[in-house]
Amino acid sequence: MKFDDVLEHHVGEFGPYQKWIYFLACIPAVAGAFMSLMPVFILAKPDFRCKLPFIENDTYHFQSEYHERLVNASVPIDTNIFGELQFAECQLFDHGNASANGILNSSLSSNSSRTFCDDWVYDNSVHITAISDYDMVCENEILVSHFKMIAFIGGLIGAFVNGILSDLFGRKRVFLCCLAFYTLATVVLIFSPNYLVFLAMRFFQGVFGSGVFMISFVYVMEVVGPHYRMFAGMFIEVFWCLGLFLLVGAAYFIRNWTHLLLVLSAPCVLLFSYIWILPESPRWLFSVGKIKEAEAVLRRTAKVNGTELPEKLLEQVESENQKEGKQKKETGQVWKIVMYRVVLIRTLVVIFNRFALNMCYYGISLNVEHLSGNLYLSYTLSSVVETVAIIVILCFIKKFGRKPLYCCSMMLGSLGFLLSAFPIYLGSESDQKYSLGLVMVGKFGTSAAFAVMYVYGCELFPTSIRNSAMGISFVVELLGGVVSPYIVDLGKLIGAESAAAFPMLVFGAVSFAAALLSLVLPETRNRQLPETVEDAVRFGHLDIL
Repeated sequence: MKFDDVLEHHVGEFGPYQKWIYFLACIPAVAGAFMSLMPVFILAKPDFRCKLPFIENDTYHFQSEYHERLVNASVPIDTNIFGELQFAECQLFDHGNASANGILNSSLSSNSSRTFCDDWVYDNSVHITAISDYDMVCENEILVSHFKMIAFIGGLIGAFVNGILSDLFGRKRVFLCCLAFYTLATVVLIFSPNYLVFLAMRFFQGVFGSGVFMISFVYVMEVVGPHYRMFAGMFIEVFWCLGLFLLVGAAYFIRNWTHLLLVLSAPCVLLFSYIWILPESPRWLFSVGKIKEAEAVLRRTAKVNGTELPEKLLEQVESENQKEGKQKKETGQVWKIVMYRVVLIRTLVVIFNRFALNMCYYGISLNVEHLSGNLYLSYTLSSVVETVAIIVILCFIKKFGRKPLYCCSMMLGSLGFLLSAFPIYLGSESDQKYSLGLVMVGKFGTSAAFAVMYVYGCELFPTSIRNSAMGISFVVELLGGVVSPYIVDLGKLIGAESAAAFPMLVFGAVSFAAALLSLVLPETRNRQLPETVEDAVRFGHLDIL
């Protein structure tokens, strides 16, 4: 008898008590959405231009007719990526050491040479973001990508360290520690005196924020029975989507980035109540030999569920497992993957697909301001598409299986991204709405594929090395998030049109390659999953040796 058998036959797989603690454990996914996508709003780029060096109190908006004439004579006019005229952001006309009156009275025109500036004024009438506080513009614009990237580096480290700590000290204890340090890092980030502190706190947000979300995800998978595990692992993403909508709602009404972060982080304090109301994972307690504590949690669960747990049942299960030698000798020996070509190829395919998914998802989600002229509209549309994609997968994954849904979703995402470049390069300004629509088709495919991969990738690995293999794939997945902002930046360097089109071509090509590679993976629906690496070799009858 296994622990799952205890839940299935004696306690209940997903009774009223599990539903309650499942709901509580899913709430951190809302905060996870806040943490991951808050750069969309706190790093939204305001309109700006070079500060006039001969005016001490220069502002973006005109102070008088004289100020307007002076700005028009000093600042060139350029076209932005949406084809709209605006003041040049990084250059001034080179008038030498001329005074303000000298510039207005001179015969210099728009044919004057240009010079770069190192001080700027911002339009803070729409929103106040960290861009203006830390001058992350022009030659400093790469600082925005560094900020987006550093959270993924922190998440990579946090996933590794927090995973080990939660296995050693328990899910609940490490979750609360991560929550405390995440909250502290957020507070320091809000009041950062300079960019380096700002960047460092974002790194620690990634370290501890990933721990909060990852541990809560593991927890919800451990408290339900085997027949509800797929649902539990996917429905938590609905809470993620709820976080997306709460984020844009808050950002729409709170236009100061420091106030926004304070409002979003304040509810995290309520999660510390889990000290008293959320029990430790009974599966973890059982795995580390804390039988009495595990039994106490299960007995409370059974009481609320209206079932009854036999006396000393867990002790009997542990005794039987020890006698039958349930502990596999190859447990954790992830290096065995390379011994079998079939298993190695599948592992590499899963790893590449997770890399592609994370790169495309965050490449789109963190840069929605490039999709249209309205940040809030683009973000809301993107969130609606993601939510619909997850609901569609929840409705059809049991009927159609993992592989068909995953392959079709990735191919749809690829086509959406690739085709979105054509209206940008070949169409007029009025055709940009078609590009936005096609990008949303790509986002739908990527979001749907992401939802499937949460289940599919886990099922493909044998039980004996599943955690280790998933850890490796998660690390590579985060690297996709690391490179995504720089792909967007590379498009800006190529040209105005390429700022929007080039990233879509890259995301589309990578998604297409991932979709083709995923065809070699076997279906896992209604199949007995592999327990050992040898089982994985035979699983699916795939022969590519």
